[in-house]
Amino acid sequence: MTYAEPFNISLLKNQIESYQQSGDYLREVAQVNARAEKFIFQEVGKNAERKNPKNLAIVLDIDETSISNFKYIKEREYSSDYNRIQEEILRADAPAIPSTRALYKKALEKGVKVFFVTGRTASLKAATIKNLKSAGYTHWEGLFFKPSNYKEKSIVPFKSGIRKKISEKGYTIVASIGDQMSDLTGGYALKGFKLPNPFYYLH
Repeated sequence: MTYAEPFNISLLKNQIESYQQSGDYLREVAQVNARAEKFIFQEVGKNAERKNPKNLAIVLDIDETSISNFKYIKEREYSSDYNRIQEEILRADAPAIPSTRALYKKALEKGVKVFFVTGRTASLKAATIKNLKSAGYTHWEGLFFKPSNYKEKSIVPFKSGIRKKISEKGYTIVASIGDQMSDLTGGYALKGFKLPNPFYYLH
């Protein structure tokens, strides 16, 4: 049996850090958010022409979508240490991702409701709200956390299930924006927008 040697992890970490620190990462995030903004505004325009306008909404993920945890990700060398991640979240000091915050503000100005749906658990609610507000996200229609007793291997059933509930409340989700495909899979949004994230993977 032959084996293919995996890519050298030290070189990969260096490439990831160069990608992030050069500004290329945020530029690519901004490009995706610009496409999302264009699509959202097109739908807002169509909605204004309807005799019975729909209640438009967008769904945003939080980590590596609305705020950036890169400082801590780098410090723990890209590990998925659960306890350290919880401690980092409790510090509630992650900065906003600028282009997402700009998109969020423009959506609100257009009358589009914003919902946050996160894989964080409700035990982190206070810290999450504090961090969102300090990062400039001061208003939302709903904030949904993964149940502490969630047993599914994938986050998809939770996130798509929340989008379904939002839809059942009478909202048309124009766009779902996240850094993982699992943020977008499962329907109940007109279109999904995947932001780059080479730092970790969640299914």
